[in-house]
Amino acid sequence: MKNKLRQALLNREVTLGAWLQIGHPACAEIMARAGFDWVCVDLEHGAIDLETMTDIFRTLVGFDTVPVARLPLNDPVWIHRSLDAGARALIIPMVHTAEQAERAVREAKYPPRGTRGFGYSRANLHGMDFDAYIASANDEIAMIMQIEHADAVANLEAILEVDGVDGLLIGPLDLSGSMGITGQMQHPRMVTALRRYLDVCRARGVSAGMHIVRPNAENIRAALDDGYTLLVLGLDNVFLDEGAKACLRAAGREA
Repeated sequence: MKNKLRQALLNREVTLGAWLQIGHPACAEIMARAGFDWVCVDLEHGAIDLETMTDIFRTLVGFDTVPVARLPLNDPVWIHRSLDAGARALIIPMVHTAEQAERAVREAKYPPRGTRGFGYSRANLHGMDFDAYIASANDEIAMIMQIEHADAVANLEAILEVDGVDGLLIGPLDLSGSMGITGQMQHPRMVTALRRYLDVCRARGVSAGMHIVRPNAENIRAALDDGYTLLVLGLDNVFLDEGAKACLRAAGREA
């Protein structure tokens, strides 16, 4: 089956993802049934382990939803184990240089492009689909680099020269922190950095991503108008928080 997330990235088509920090398959079922294109398990900031992530991926098999992992760091063990668990896309945090991007891609690809090891795993149905999986994995695994530092913004062109980088996802809060202006999203340096990010992605024909933590019609439309095509909309704990507070307000009680 073609990876619709990777196809959307390569074609610069809009793709909408859900973000999970609560480690339970029920959250994945709800997001997938709602109609998100892909569901990402947040291994960096969510309290989710490898086995729980694998159970979440099993849940997604029943839906037309791509399983994605945001890794805790750019690490060969996490890359290999997340892919073997069934991730069909990886989001690699804190990629500052082309060398770091190359390292991630190399570990995620089978030879001759990379160094990923062969073995029976859940990704190839424990060996039952081994030949078909290893024949297609290099073309079907999507690799997304997170741009979260001023150095990464400076190195965007070099990062995008790396064969196998399919898209970028900006980390605006960490980016602002790297510039000593944490949280100041309208600061002129942040505005300039985000504009450069979008301009380089557009010039190179690469999908530009953004996580809208508290999405609404206005900020979603603004992101699309700016040229973002890889959109993460909210996250499970924020939806729970906002939904609970909305119910209490409707009942006349302020949180």
